[in-house]
Amino acid sequence: MEESESVQETQEKETEAAPDRKKTGNIEESALDVLMSADQDEEIEEKPVKKIKVLAWAAGGVACIAVCAVALVFLFKSGSNKPVVSANGGGTASQESEPVSASISDDSEDSDTEESVPQEPVFTHLSEEPHAVEQTQPAAWGMNWEILNASSEAVGSYQRQDVISFADPASYFALPGIPTFRGNPYRNDASYGTAALAEKRFSETVWSQGTGSIPTSDGTSSWTGSGWTGQPLIVEWDAQTRRNMNLYEEKKNQDKLTEVIYATLDGTIYFMDLQDGSYTRDPLYIGMTFKGAGALDPRGYPLMYVGSGDYTVEGVAPKMFIISLIDGSILYTYGDYDPAALRSWCAFDSSPLVDAQTDTLIWPGENGILYTIKLNSVYDASAGTMTIDPEQTVRTRYTSGRSGSGSYWLGYECSVSVIDHYAYLSENGGMFYCIDLNTMQLIWAQDTKDDSNSTPVAELDAATGRGYIYTAPSLHWTASDGYGSISIYKLDAITGEVIWKNDYNCATVDGVSGGVQATPVLGRKGSDIENLIIYPVARMPDVWSGVLVALDKNTGNEVWRLNMDYYAWSSPVAVYNEEGKACLVLFDSEGNGFLLEGTTGRILDQINVGSLVEASPAIYGNRLIVGTRGQRICALDLK
Repeated sequence: MEESESVQETQEKETEAAPDRKKTGNIEESALDVLMSADQDEEIEEKPVKKIKVLAWAAGGVACIAVCAVALVFLFKSGSNKPVVSANGGGTASQESEPVSASISDDSEDSDTEESVPQEPVFTHLSEEPHAVEQTQPAAWGMNWEILNASSEAVGSYQRQDVISFADPASYFALPGIPTFRGNPYRNDASYGTAALAEKRFSETVWSQGTGSIPTSDGTSSWTGSGWTGQPLIVEWDAQTRRNMNLYEEKKNQDKLTEVIYATLDGTIYFMDLQDGSYTRDPLYIGMTFKGAGALDPRGYPLMYVGSGDYTVEGVAPKMFIISLIDGSILYTYGDYDPAALRSWCAFDSSPLVDAQTDTLIWPGENGILYTIKLNSVYDASAGTMTIDPEQTVRTRYTSGRSGSGSYWLGYECSVSVIDHYAYLSENGGMFYCIDLNTMQLIWAQDTKDDSNSTPVAELDAATGRGYIYTAPSLHWTASDGYGSISIYKLDAITGEVIWKNDYNCATVDGVSGGVQATPVLGRKGSDIENLIIYPVARMPDVWSGVLVALDKNTGNEVWRLNMDYYAWSSPVAVYNEEGKACLVLFDSEGNGFLLEGTTGRILDQINVGSLVEASPAIYGNRLIVGTRGQRICALDLK
């Protein structure tokens, strides 16, 4: 039986199981106001009125120009620190930058305008441009980084004409829903909206749909159900787009449709009504296994991006797909047999992002290439047409000091996280990278020791503009006789320096790794878990068991731990009520689902969905959707 216990209660057990684990850790006044107060300074006699009025207006004009000039200087200086209107960031940062503030006041002693109060800036971009320090210089890790043009030629430098700049992640999707793995470019949320959670329990299964299987590439077994990472996508379509798509007529005519879109291991994409699980349109059979979640276009365009994860039994190579959700047609495929790739394996398990402003697709592949593709997408809602014309494919490839050793494969299995125009990626060889998407240069590199499949989570402190990255590897290359240690890291997003790391001893099995395979929960700003980062660690302390650990995001110290009889690859999800109180949902390798109190890890309720869960759930309001390897997609309510 799983149990939750405090750090104090388990100190002795932890010391035995993991003796080497370390705990490191506005301007209120306008030009018009100035002119109006100047006009009211004194009364004027009637006789010289014309001349005095002319002089007054001239003086006013000069004052206006002066105030505008000062305001422009202020805006220019503020712009260099990128203050913006809103942000979705983290809590207290380890390092702080000086706040930017300014005021403009009228020096006239007769002015009745109150002095303005300096305002703290609010950041949605980093306060400094990322840069390497001594320990994160790419050369220190033997990095060879190449930028490739559409002809696969290496170029010395590159500058993107249409500048990428992701804003507040809360504004990423134009429609209600969850459009990509973990919701947005920070990869920090797989739930949408709030849930009442009055009873704090699971419902019985509300609905379920069956899925199928497909042979593995060697023909000796089958891919079944939903696998790692396998998160469903959920979207409430606008009425016009709904009418344009190949939905069943009754679904087109509903007052509202929230659609669940699930790509699964059986090579099929399923489309279901969130409310009752009924099909909204025919399932789309592609014939290539899908491990990852795929993604929807953030502009609300009827486009889906999804990558295959294995060769077919006939030998067809995996690749990226762009699919029209108007008629289910495949508009584009790419990435298989890329002549620029230094690794022949070319699966796409990651969930891509699209920069809406520049119409650019950003997608890392297991062949070790980061792809950026100008889509030239055109959605004519009135005509019901969706077209793309991809071009300007700019890529990067790399080798590190470990490459060529017969292990430490090249390639990206995690999904890319982005702050502003900086991409953050872990890779199969144990390195972690920060990449400028506008120049495609490698900015800094950090060694996280082992093969990393967990998607990094980004955080931005809205008060200081400091950024942070949370990441952790699986146990693979560094294992000795099936055992070893991995670390959970907090990195400085600007320099790549390790802020803290926490070590965990665990086991591994060939092909089914221990360590961290899941993506963590980072508590929402303003919630009762905003100070926590919550990770499952698989195969700890033995091969079959696992733990869920909640760490203080500022120090790295454990706040609570849930000991589990069975390990978890599935990512935990936080769901919040209107007051910001959090519950967590986690599924394990025996199909057990746990509803936990976010602040303590206390088990509130438990359910079993019938078989192994590797896929990561998504939650819309109070409805949870998750797929199993036992060929079922299940919907539960959180009550």
